[in-house]
Amino acid sequence: MPTDVPTPLPPRPPSGRLGNSFTLDLQAKIGLPRQRRLARAARLVPRIRRFEQQFGNFSDVDLRAKADSLRGLARAGDRSATFIAEGFALCSVAVWRVRGLRPFDVQLAAGVAMFEGALVEMATGEGKTLTAAFPAFLHALAAKGVHVATVNDYLAKRDAEILGPVYERLGLSVGVLQQKMEDANRAEAYRCDVTYGTASEYGFDFLRDRLKLVGSQNAQAPFWSAWQPNATRKADPRVQRGQWCAVIDEIDSIFVDEARTPLVISAPTRMASKEEAVVYFWADTLSGELKVGEHYRYDGKKDKIELTEEGKTKTRYSNPPSGPHSQAFDKLFEAVERALHARFRFVRDHHYMVIKEKVVIVDESTGRPMPDRHWREGLHQAVEAREGVPIHLAAEHAAQITFQNYYRMYEHLGGMSGTLVQNTRELRRVYGRWVVPVPTNRPIVRMQMPDAVFPNESAKFDAITNQVRQMQQAGRPVLIGTRSVEKSEAISKRLNESGIVHQVLNARQNEQEAEIVAQAGRTGCVTVATNMAGRGTDIILGGSIGHAVEAVEANVNLSSEQKQQQIALMRDAWQLSHDAVVAAGGLHVIGTERHDSLRIDRQLLGRAGRQGDPGSGQFFVSLDDKLLEALGPKLQKKLGEIGRAGGARDWNEFRKHFVSAQRRIERKHYRQRLDMMYYHRQRREQLGDISADPFVD
Repeated sequence: MPTDVPTPLPPRPPSGRLGNSFTLDLQAKIGLPRQRRLARAARLVPRIRRFEQQFGNFSDVDLRAKADSLRGLARAGDRSATFIAEGFALCSVAVWRVRGLRPFDVQLAAGVAMFEGALVEMATGEGKTLTAAFPAFLHALAAKGVHVATVNDYLAKRDAEILGPVYERLGLSVGVLQQKMEDANRAEAYRCDVTYGTASEYGFDFLRDRLKLVGSQNAQAPFWSAWQPNATRKADPRVQRGQWCAVIDEIDSIFVDEARTPLVISAPTRMASKEEAVVYFWADTLSGELKVGEHYRYDGKKDKIELTEEGKTKTRYSNPPSGPHSQAFDKLFEAVERALHARFRFVRDHHYMVIKEKVVIVDESTGRPMPDRHWREGLHQAVEAREGVPIHLAAEHAAQITFQNYYRMYEHLGGMSGTLVQNTRELRRVYGRWVVPVPTNRPIVRMQMPDAVFPNESAKFDAITNQVRQMQQAGRPVLIGTRSVEKSEAISKRLNESGIVHQVLNARQNEQEAEIVAQAGRTGCVTVATNMAGRGTDIILGGSIGHAVEAVEANVNLSSEQKQQQIALMRDAWQLSHDAVVAAGGLHVIGTERHDSLRIDRQLLGRAGRQGDPGSGQFFVSLDDKLLEALGPKLQKKLGEIGRAGGARDWNEFRKHFVSAQRRIERKHYRQRLDMMYYHRQRREQLGDISADPFVD
């Protein structure tokens, strides 16, 4: 409850991490674009601190009155340095009184840069959740609605619960979007000043609103109905107020990883009849008889499989299905090409899983199962035929939009992530936003060791097992990152054979994700995880006692004094455990393979060494890793043969091939994202020329 007794802020001396005033003045004038933006933001930090001390003497009533006075300036379009400094200082005071937290200088500078439209790179553990509150608060004063986007429902609800009381202390309302909410509840959440939700939910609500508008236009009353007696104005069916401002957490996941995946609203899939499914099973059987180079060609750059003339001839004379659901030969050729793709390009427990006789796509960037997502144009049915599960026919699409097109609609856009610099050029080209790397609050002391190369997977797993045992004996926690469910289970089996106790976190065990990751920093704890461990929850050295403290506080059988005593004992025990892990060297991260993108590798390594903690990381790779497919079939085959031959040699001389393969894949994905942007831009222009809705099919 608000109180009239002011809670003064303890003074925070300058950290010096942003540079001195002379350097900042110089960079603000003649630095690179990202340096200028960071320097301008850093120069505001001392002013924010002065206003903090001034507003720290205000009562809660005075704080809200000051926030109300800033509302008028925000609605008038004020974006002056004084307005920003006062708004950030107000939010800082509210955060201190509600949560007992003081933002660091680097967090304030990152918030200013985001408010001015930059995309900020902040390292893991630097407090991105709190940083987002500052630009969100300032934009929300305009009363047009701010959308704070996260990567999943759990984080959206968690962040709203943490920061909701802060906004409310300053007179703002907060709403949360969750999947399968009713329209009335969604509309209420969108009417709030700040709305938390997943990035995809905002896009799907936009598409649903477009469909509602199309439906209402088709059932529109005649123009003369306005002059009829008892005429009533039809209510607006949309739940969103518009696209005013978006602040996106883990923005690279949305703007890069998901950029090739359109958001699609369609009718539910239906089970195929026996006659409808026969073509998919026939194509799958035939695909097993075809030979690469003779019957089909594979283009690695375009990731495309195409039948040769010999392959088409074999298809014609392979007893294709007939009857009411038979297809023309060009469609049969496409069905065979998709069956080849499903057989030779998609790997079970890597690209997808089979759960209860249903093919479930696994998100390669996060490692999470995506049960509501389907591949398009018959590819999903080809995979179902490959696995021998019931075929589900695709439904017609009602509306679609890409993340690129949706988030470019926002008038104000900002975001943050731990890995953005690699995609600076793309983000500037597609979204017109500069990437601003912000220094950490404390110097990073994490030690990154060079990649260790092995001839084959068995030798690699042996080396990983030996290193895990050494780290466990030293009292250090270990996080083992894998690319797929299949590899996580393979390394888990090897650890079990060696008698090493560990936890596994992948798409099969994703319910306790946050708790497993939070406890991964305990002494000697070993955690095997897919990319799910890369985002959202910090790994605290010594483990987290947050849930244990909440359980004690919720225990009605304990008095307040008993609760305080138990919590104090728990914190003392945690401090001892934390100090022991720090003394041992902190968290050690092991990567079992290089990923398709250097960003994802950086995310994994970033779990160690947070907020100046000690830590280390190393990748273990082998010559039969899937990544080397990008080098082409000839070189990949040659490297595989060298690895199988084994022998005593310096295997680290092959490191350059992994770097080259990763760069090739990154360039390919970059071209695919640009091609999709140009395609949808052209489609939107063509539909606009005939006055058609570009988002509704």
